[in-house]
Parts: sequence; structure tokens; C-alpha cells
Amino acid sequence: MSEDSYEGWAKLELMGHRTRVGRVKEVEMYGGKMLRIDIPTAGDDITEYYGAASVYSLMPITEELGRDYAARYGDPRPVRPVGYRIESAVEDDGERLSEETF
Repeated sequence: MSEDSYEGWAKLELMGHRTRVGRVKEVEMYGGKMLRIDIPTAGDDITEYYGAASVYSLMPITEELGRDYAARYGDPRPVRPVGYRIESAVEDDGERLSEETF
């Protein structure tokens, strides 16, 4: 059995019931192996990294199928990302934190 990692287009299913489609490859970061996926969008590609433990399955696909999926389902990022609400941040003792803390 070959120890080589797959590099190419794939449908990636993750724990947490998320699916990503794009070009995958194995990379080493922070002293460990991670999976990098470059997801095509209408603009620039989006790059995400996942640890092996978060991968449920990976199915190799053709580039044509991957680009078709991306065109149908679009950008996987949230429409409105969650941000900090600095005015509601408090320390453990109940005192408000100043904006300089962030």
C-alpha cells in the first residue's frame, strides 16, 4: 500500500457536517500534517486548513465537477461574519474591559 498523500480535486466532508469542494494537498504546519483545500469562488480562491482528525471523508473528483459544484453553491464563507462586541466584554470579576485590551 502506498504512503503517498492524494493531491488534486476532491469533495471533502468534515466532522460538523460541512462539505468543501476544491483542490486538496497535504502540508506541514506547526510541526504536524494538515490538509489544505483551495476552494474556487467567483473572485479569488479561499484557502482553508484542517487537521486529519476533522476529516470524515475525502472523495477524489474531476476539476470539471469541482468547478461546477463551486458555481452552483458559491462561496462557503458566512454572509455576515461574527465579530466582537467590545462593549459587552467583562473580566472574571465583573469589571468591564477597556477597548485597549483588544
